[in-house]
Amino acid sequence: MTKLKTLSISLVAILGTVGVSSMAQAATKGPHSVGVQLAGGGAEYKNSKQDGDGAGSIYFHYNYNFSDMFALEVGLNGGGDAEDWKCKDTKDKLVCERQTNKFFNLAADDFKYGNLVVAAKGQYALTERNSLYGKLGANFYDYEINNGKNKLVSDDGIGLFAEAGWQYQWDNGVAVKAGYQLMNMGDLKVSGTTLGVSYQF
Repeated sequence: MTKLKTLSISLVAILGTVGVSSMAQAATKGPHSVGVQLAGGGAEYKNSKQDGDGAGSIYFHYNYNFSDMFALEVGLNGGGDAEDWKCKDTKDKLVCERQTNKFFNLAADDFKYGNLVVAAKGQYALTERNSLYGKLGANFYDYEINNGKNKLVSDDGIGLFAEAGWQYQWDNGVAVKAGYQLMNMGDLKVSGTTLGVSYQF
């Protein structure tokens, strides 16, 4: 995952420089916004479809808004398998155990992925504060599927990134959003719902 780490460090340095210089300006809504969102859903490897192949991720992003309708987004995403728990209600307590399902019909007990995202974002205002948005672009991915310490599959490349959802933004620039996201990473595909918060300055 060395290529992605190098890109990630470069992106963090650029975003840090932009953020510090922008925060020195007046706190009015400007062309910049930063945000974070959580995603949870399902994963498929080579079109495998089975229960328990869940995934979760955290995504940090920066937007440069060219207008109220269009923006360019760059972001860093990191994710992996979501733990599956089964709970039983006994007479005096609730007992939960982690399920040790194998992923993707393979002898895999762990998978993780990282993405550098570059996407165009479009936004359509429904009211003064409510809007619908869509994102379409590319993700530079790097993932591993493992069984313990044994690496079963490793791949990197460029794939599709897409997201659509709803956003509510207050006058102070803070916004909350909910959406549906798709990341295509070659043989590995991850999709699911997202919840996030952002700040425009």
